[in-house]
Amino acid sequence: MLSVRNRRSLRFAIGIGVAAFSPAPAASAQQRPAPIQYTIRIPAPETHLAEVSASIPTGGKPSVDLMMAVWSPGYYVQENYATNVSNFSAHTPDGRALTVEKPQPNRWKVSTDGAAKIVISYTLVCDHHSVTGNWIDTTMAILNGPATYISLAEHGKREHDVDLELPRQWKQSATSLASAADNMPNHYQATSYDELADSPIIAGNISFHEFEVAGAKHYLADIGEIPPEWDGALAAQNLKKFVTANYDFWGFLPFRKYVFLNVFRRGAGGLEHLNSTLLTSSPKSTGGGDMRWLQYVSHEYFHAFNVKRLRPVQLGPFDYEHAPTTPSLWISEGLTTYYGNLMACRGGLGTPQDVRNSLSKAITSVQTSPGRNVQTLEQASLDIFSTGGSGEGGNRNTTVSYYDKGLIVGLLLDARIEHATNGQKSLDDLMRLAYKRYGGAHGFTPEEWVQTASDVAGTDLTGFFHTLLQTTDEMDYSDALNWFGLRFAPSTDPAKAWTLEIRPDATPEQSAHLNRLTRQYKS
Repeated sequence: MLSVRNRRSLRFAIGIGVAAFSPAPAASAQQRPAPIQYTIRIPAPETHLAEVSASIPTGGKPSVDLMMAVWSPGYYVQENYATNVSNFSAHTPDGRALTVEKPQPNRWKVSTDGAAKIVISYTLVCDHHSVTGNWIDTTMAILNGPATYISLAEHGKREHDVDLELPRQWKQSATSLASAADNMPNHYQATSYDELADSPIIAGNISFHEFEVAGAKHYLADIGEIPPEWDGALAAQNLKKFVTANYDFWGFLPFRKYVFLNVFRRGAGGLEHLNSTLLTSSPKSTGGGDMRWLQYVSHEYFHAFNVKRLRPVQLGPFDYEHAPTTPSLWISEGLTTYYGNLMACRGGLGTPQDVRNSLSKAITSVQTSPGRNVQTLEQASLDIFSTGGSGEGGNRNTTVSYYDKGLIVGLLLDARIEHATNGQKSLDDLMRLAYKRYGGAHGFTPEEWVQTASDVAGTDLTGFFHTLLQTTDEMDYSDALNWFGLRFAPSTDPAKAWTLEIRPDATPEQSAHLNRLTRQYKS
């Protein structure tokens, strides 16, 4: 059992966040805009309500415009979080009530009456199981930035401070945010609204497990209906394996600390964040070594590189009031699924058969979906805010999943690059070169991605990408099957006709190609 002192020490360690890339030189106190300071109270958790107050600097303006996000980066659904806000009011620090107008559903305009700061208060309904929504019950709270904070409608970098006042029976909170300067429990700070929005917080009674890879500390924070069979220590050991595989793959880890916020509750899904991931795990889960769970978490961890730091140019800086569109979610999600499965295998979790099973499942899903003949892969990405589901569970008759087809394109592209370079280069090299060119603040265009892939392959891949991304032509699997020594298992059952298996006549060279794809790293 942790003492109070150790609890504080552990919480403080978890609270240290890291920027996505090297920060600019610190501005002086006179240059930095004054911070926004939030206090979040949960006086009666059984009501699913949070009471939020915020001290907001006015900059001497006669009125200030406030906004709440309408969507969450990584989850491509318009959600309009302001519908969960009630009892909004504003006053000066000395208690004078201020006039509030609501020009838009997610905006408030507050007259300042000449005050240097104003204080706003509102009630937040927290009864959503989504990984982008908020949840409060008698045992825990899950708070997501876009769904929680009303902030100034402005551009630029401003610090945000969050102080949680938790129910007496709750012992801890966890987040990737840095601890505030006073080092008090449950008091955090963000360097910007972007960081605040990208750093969910869980609170309650948390079970922590810690491990370190390449000097970066990682925390598994379990909360919720933790099943008695759950072995958090074993789970952390397994997470360490694919984290190590990621380090071996990229050659670095882009943070000093990372938090797996693992919530056991009904629902589904996980969401990537800059230095953390918010996971929904089933209360029916057992052990800590289930391969489906590990591949799922591996996917979210690979996102720390692919999409949080290596991203399509449209996905940042974010406009939280207007959702972006990009044709490249097949890269952000499909290739992340491809590598999530590979990193689990390369880290020594599961077997190459698990990789083939995942590929087979995706191929079967696409090839038995009429939507593949209707919607192109780029259009699946561009249309996502209108078709719904954030890429999952769409109408199979009219849409195609950029998760599944993107994963398949990963396999075909991997084989194409290897074949073009006689095995000297692979998709691995493309990912690393793209990160070097466009990681961090840059972002890439579809044209830059095609050019980078062509540079790695040593041949023009424009036509290859055009067919796979911009047409509904059937995908040609022959080159990839021949390169890796695979075939589709003979079957008259359409549900089994797309199951990958190793060819009985595979050559040693083909076997070597497949073994290199699913190799286990040595470190």
